[in-house]
Order: sequence, then structure tokens, then C-alpha cells
Amino acid sequence: MIQFNKREEKTLFCFPGEDRRRTCVTEYRIDPLTGRTSVICDSLLKKYAVLYGQSDIQFINNLVEESRQNCFFCAPTVYTATPEYPECLCPTGRLEKESAILFPNLFPTAAVHAVLTWPDYHYLTPDQFSPILLQDAFELTSQFAESVNKNIPDISFLSLNCNYMPPAGGSIIHPHLQIVGTAKPPYFPHQTIQAADKWYNNTKTNYWDALCKAEQNTEKRWISKFGTWSWIAPWCPMGANEIMGIHESAATIYDLNESDWNELANGVHKVLSYYSEKDCSSFNFFLCGGTKKDRNGQRCVMRMITRQNLRPGYRNDEYFLQKFHGIELIVRTPELLADDLSERFQQ
Repeated sequence: MIQFNKREEKTLFCFPGEDRRRTCVTEYRIDPLTGRTSVICDSLLKKYAVLYGQSDIQFINNLVEESRQNCFFCAPTVYTATPEYPECLCPTGRLEKESAILFPNLFPTAAVHAVLTWPDYHYLTPDQFSPILLQDAFELTSQFAESVNKNIPDISFLSLNCNYMPPAGGSIIHPHLQIVGTAKPPYFPHQTIQAADKWYNNTKTNYWDALCKAEQNTEKRWISKFGTWSWIAPWCPMGANEIMGIHESAATIYDLNESDWNELANGVHKVLSYYSEKDCSSFNFFLCGGTKKDRNGQRCVMRMITRQNLRPGYRNDEYFLQKFHGIELIVRTPELLADDLSERFQQ
């Protein structure tokens, strides 16, 4: 059975001139699969505005206009400034679908590293990532995955990633996605895949199926079943406002069909619209499954988190807790987040 384990620690303090002691409760949540830890402090919610700040619209508008002048992702420059794939992988050099285009990354970090963007849209607020725009990009992802699977069979692990805006690691303002493929998964996905395989070998059940069932039964962090995807606010988040989408059967990105991608696009749009409504102007997402060899214990999982709001002198939200302690600091609880978001999936 899924165990949602935690431990609590209390901090006592008092202010000068006061006789009454005050208590702050810190909650350490343990991820049921990997043992990874997140820390939630009930007093930090009052500090939310200080930690994340408000998006500075004028600052963002200035960045958008300044970056528009020499943007090589904008049409028509994208067709002359970006590279092409060899004919064996992509007969047309680049893949295109209505609003979206896919091409090689000029600075690859893996054997397969593609970029997806929308040339006619230099800037999008999170809620402007419409289902149609996402469906076009996801369709190209599916086509590219099929070509990689056929022509570079050694690429066993494939992921779809997004760094939106500088606080989330985006090096350019123009919205874009990245597909990364490797022979072996990176460290953190590898840990998750190994743990899921271990769970399957020990229980003969799929961890992700069990997690969805457990979350739906508790209802505290359950958001919705939307087509083939279950959406939850995970017990032990990997970042602020994390929302997770879990496919009901696909083990890898290679297994997703057109309907799966379209349903995912609609779900991602709902989450991003919520982020936009809550003044979250920067985010990351990460979609992956297992590898082609690791299937029984795996499912395709989409993870979405928000980062610091874009404003002058924005604060970095990763520091010693994340980098050295391996602990994620969570301000808004998953339970509060799920309750806030669930109605949107019923629309």
C-alpha cells in the first residue's frame, strides 16, 4: 500500500517583551516511492508574497520588446538561423505543424536534443499556451519520437521539457520546448525508474496506478481524471505549486497516441491557466516515462511547477536546502492546491 509518511518538528520562540511562547510546526513529507523529502512550514504561507513577489508587467513588457528585435525563433528568421536534421531522421530538415516548428538544438546536451517553438508567438503568458498551440507542438513531439525510435534505436529514454522565462532557466524570452533523448536516463529519472521497478518486482503492481487509486480514495490531493490522464497535487512536491499528470497505461513517450497528446494538451492548458490566474509568471514542466526496457513498473508522468515571478532583481528559489540537503521547500500545501484547482478540470 502507498504510505504517505511524514514527521513533524516544533520550534519554540518568543518576541522581546512578551511572556507567551510561540510555536512553529515544520512538516517533513517523505515521497512514497523514492524517499525524497519536502519540508512544509505552516508559517511560511504568510511570507508567500515576500518569497515569490508580484510579476512586474512593465518589466516583462520591456524584456519582450527588447528581445523581439534579434529573436532567431521568430518568423521568418527561424528558417535561416536554426539548423536542420539530416534526411535520415527528418526528410524535410525540420518538422512543422500549423503553428509549431521543430529543429535541432544548436547547443545540445544529449545525443538527441530538439527544440520546439511557435515562430509567430514571441511571447505568451501562461494562460495563452492554448490547447491548439500545445497540440501542434505535441503532435511534432510524437512524430519526432517515432522517427527517433525508428532511426536511432539506442535512444531508450526520451523526455519533453520546458523552461519558461529566466527564473525557470529560460535563456530566451520566446516560448519553446525541448526534447531530450539519451541511451540511459539522467540521475533523478533513473532513481524514479529504479524505485518503480523495485515496487513492481516486490508487489507485482504498478506504483503509479496504486498512487492514483490512493490519491483518489483520500480525495485530499486528487484533482481529476481527464481522459487517459489522472491529475494530482503530489504529497511530496518537487517544487512550488507542483501538479502531476499520470497516464493510465503508457510506459514511455513512445507509447502515447494522438488522443493521449490532445488530452495532455488540454490538461496542461488548464494548469497553466490556473498558474496565470495566481500571478505565476514563470514555470517548468517535465514529461517522461521509463525506458524502452523498463515498462511494467512505468507510466508517463507530467510534472509542472512554478518558479519565481519575473520582476527586477527576482529571487532565486533554489538554495542550500535543494542543492545540498536534497529537500524541497513547499509554501502552499498540495491539499490547498488540489482543492483550488479541481473545479477547473470539471469545466
